[in-house]
Amino acid sequence: MINAIDIDSNQLIDELDSLGVHFLHGGTGHLAKQPLNPATLLGALAMSHEARLRLALIPLLLQYPAFAVYTRSVAEQLPQPAQLVLKCYYTAAQLLQQKYLIRLEALFGQSTPLPDLFTAELGLPTWQNPEAGLQALAERQRNLSERAINWLGTYEHGAQRLLTHQARRQAWKA
Repeated sequence: MINAIDIDSNQLIDELDSLGVHFLHGGTGHLAKQPLNPATLLGALAMSHEARLRLALIPLLLQYPAFAVYTRSVAEQLPQPAQLVLKCYYTAAQLLQQKYLIRLEALFGQSTPLPDLFTAELGLPTWQNPEAGLQALAERQRNLSERAINWLGTYEHGAQRLLTHQARRQAWKA
């Protein structure tokens, strides 16, 4: 089981910042002596009590699709609510990567596509395009979580903040 009890929100934000995922404000501005491994980071974000930290899974996976190799084993170790978060946000990142592929590659370079890990487990139908997939995922997450949240808007917010922030960072450097 992933143990995220000793990992506070400031440390998670610092970890994201150290990876160049500047999605959240806050943190201490100090790098940990021993950085978290990707599996622990994924699990800690999924188990966070803060929605903004859970949402950071999407930009993290969009920027680091190589973390996909840890996702299934991490999900298996999480309690049910955090497992649902990780599976849904991973699937959202997979679909958002397809939707924003050109912009992501312009900002971060060519990357490996996130593989489909959870659509069957989540009981999602097949779709013709990522937008239809995101809509189906949002409806499924609403049903599974029993929370009437605008999940589609949430997924898009995670991607758009990353894309906008990274574009601004590159413009400032130019």
